[in-house]
Parts: sequence; C-alpha cells; structure tokens
Amino acid sequence: MFNKEGKKSILSIASACAVFFVIFYLLINISAIGGVFSSILSVFTPIILGFTFAYMLNPILKLFEFKVFKKMQNKKLLRALSIVLTYVFAIVLIVAFGFLIIPALVESITDLADKMDSYLISTAQYVNSIIVKFTKNNDFAEYISTEQISDTVMRFFSFSGDVFDTVMAYIAKYGPALFSGLKNAFLGLFISIYILISKERLKAQSRKLSAALLKTDKRKRFRKYLRIAHRTFGNFFVGKSIESLSVLFICLIIFSLFGIPYAPLVSVIVGAANFIPVFGPFLGAIPSFAIIFIADPKKALIFVILVLIIQILDGNVIGPKMLGETTGISSISVIVSIVIGGYFGVIGMIVAVPIFATVTAIVKDLADTRLKKAELPTDIAKYYASDSLVDPHEQHETISQRIFRSVSYILKKAAKLFTRKNKKTQKAENDKSEETEENDN
Repeated sequence: MFNKEGKKSILSIASACAVFFVIFYLLINISAIGGVFSSILSVFTPIILGFTFAYMLNPILKLFEFKVFKKMQNKKLLRALSIVLTYVFAIVLIVAFGFLIIPALVESITDLADKMDSYLISTAQYVNSIIVKFTKNNDFAEYISTEQISDTVMRFFSFSGDVFDTVMAYIAKYGPALFSGLKNAFLGLFISIYILISKERLKAQSRKLSAALLKTDKRKRFRKYLRIAHRTFGNFFVGKSIESLSVLFICLIIFSLFGIPYAPLVSVIVGAANFIPVFGPFLGAIPSFAIIFIADPKKALIFVILVLIIQILDGNVIGPKMLGETTGISSISVIVSIVIGGYFGVIGMIVAVPIFATVTAIVKDLADTRLKKAELPTDIAKYYASDSLVDPHEQHETISQRIFRSVSYILKKAAKLFTRKNKKTQKAENDKSEETEENDN
C-alpha cells in the first residue's frame, strides 16, 4: 500500500506527534510530576550530598596525597591520614569563617530587631520632611502628615511589626525541614568519607560498566563529555566561591570604612547573592538597600554607589581572574539558563549556568563531528550572512563589561565636556580681565 519512503514519512509524523503529546502532557501535569520527582529526590538527597561533598573535597585530598605526603610509602596510611586531614582542614576553615562572621552577623540582626520600630518612625519622618521640602506648597503639605507616612511605611515593612515573634514563627514552621536538612547533611558527610576511601574502585566499576555497554568510540566520547562536565562544574564552583568570598570581604571593609549600618549583615547578603550569576548582585542589593534605608536613609545612596563600584570591579577584574572563560557561553545564554533554573529555586539558578554550558559544549562537539564528516566548516564565522552588520570574529562582551564600557564612555565624555567648559570660562575671564586692564589704561 505504501512504499518504503511513505512508511518512513508516516513513522516520522507519528513519532513527532507522540513526542508533542508527551511534552504537552508533562506540561499540564507539571505540578504532579514535580511532586513525584521531589519525593524521589528527598530519598536520594543524602547520597547526592555525599557525592557533592566528596567532589568538593577531592582536590584537597589530592593535595595532601600528591604534594604534602608524596614520599610516604604506606598507601593505606597515606589515604587514611589524607582523608582525616582533609576533613579537619574543611571543618577548621568553616569554623574559622563562622567565628569571623557569625558573631558580627548575629549582633547586627539582634540590633536591627531591637531598633526596628524606632528606625521605621525616623524613616517616616525623614520621608515626610523630604516630601514637604520638595512640594513647596504649604496647602498641599498640610495634607501630608508624619503619622500617615509612618503608617504607610509600617504597612510596607509589615514583617517588622514584631520581628522576634515573626522569626520564632518562621523557625516553628520550617524547623522540621531545617532538622531534615541537617540530618541529610550529616548522612551525606559520612557517605562522602566512604566515597573518598573507595574512589578508585568506584572509578574502575564505572569504567567496566561503560566498557560493557558502549563501543570504543562512544566510550571515548562519553569520557570526553564527563571531562567537559568536570572541568566546567569544577572551575565554576571553585571560581565562584573564591569570587563571592572576595566580594564579601571587600564589601565588609569598604562598608565599614564608609560607616554603612549593619556592614557585616549587608556584606554577607551581597556576597552570598553574588554566587548567583547576573541576577545575584541585584537580588542581594535590594534587601540590603531596604535594611540600610530604614536604619539611615542618607547612607542608602552611598551604599548604592559603593555596590555599583564593587560590582564593576567584580565583573571586570575579580570575576575574569577567578573564572576566566569557564562557561564559554554568551550573556543571553546565561540569562536564559538562569531564568529556566529559577523554576527550581536558588539551587537551580546556581547550577543552571554550568549545566547549560556543559550541554552547549556537548551539542557543539556533536555538531562539529557531523560537520567534519560532511567536510563542512566548523567555524561559526563561516555561517554569518555576507551582509551582516556584526563582525563574526568579534568577542562577545559580558553584561558587566558592557556596563563598564558604557560608564567609562559617559565619564570620559563628561570629563571632556567639563574641561571644555572650564577652558571657555577661563578664556572668558581672561578676556574680561584684559578688557578691564585696557579700560583702566
């Protein structure tokens, strides 16, 4: 009835329809499917955390094994001693950071909670004085009362009515989840120890399984993709961790020098949020600005200027030094990946970029392989239109680099305009003085 080509066409159409209906079903039932995945994920959370901890601590373990104790002959003792020192080093690092930051952080939060009501009243009075000052209309100013603005600010910051009770209610509500998270973290810690102890055996088992299931060429490609994922994730998280800590301590020093209220609390918020690419600085700056504004409105503008300077420094100096070309994807790809990852919460926003970068690298490798087989060029510049207005070989700038370039351009133009104006003013003054001297003569 149908020839071979007709059967293939019907099969292709049927497959496309089936895929479409499956995707449509998943989309309309995404909440139920998400609940199932959430339940499954909660069961495997300790194991996932165990592998995550092992992955993060493995570089420190290798440092002890191959650098510090490289001359030790007893391999079992070497592994045991290196693992003990690895966890001791990690715990000491966390405790030292805690002792350095947590006391100041707790003091800031406690002081903010104690003074919240007085801050709100003073902020309302400050806003009221500004409105009255700029209206310049006494009839209109009569309708603006301190009490009305105070009530508005109180409603806007409704969370501050009774901070202590709110925090206690929050702890009571999310206490079980917090306990479950701590339990999973401890279980993951113990699992990570066993993973590091037997990591060579686990590698051997995975190689054996891949050899049994995959052909030689596919096995090599699979290992290549694992190396890409390892390099992307490793460089991203190590670089981002160092970058975020650098931003945290820079903020702490600069905010303290400029007398920004609650500098430790604000610095921790900005530094932690900086771990989220692109949107992180904004997510950290908004609550920080709110805290500073209700504490000292005059310092809020200084805070905004300082944060902009720090973010420009981070985007053009600290970030490139720490991360380099870790992701290898464009700015729009970073934004799209974060928007999609945002559906899965903060963790999704953090891991979205390295996941997207890994997938992009794999797809690029697959495309390049097929193009080489077809004897077609792999350079993307060859696929630009001949009348394209964009230089195919131009390097894509990051968002922060564009902002830095734009700000630099504006400042240069402003400086030239100011210099030109000063020269004209100076020339006019000189001409005027010369005329005065001539008249006197």
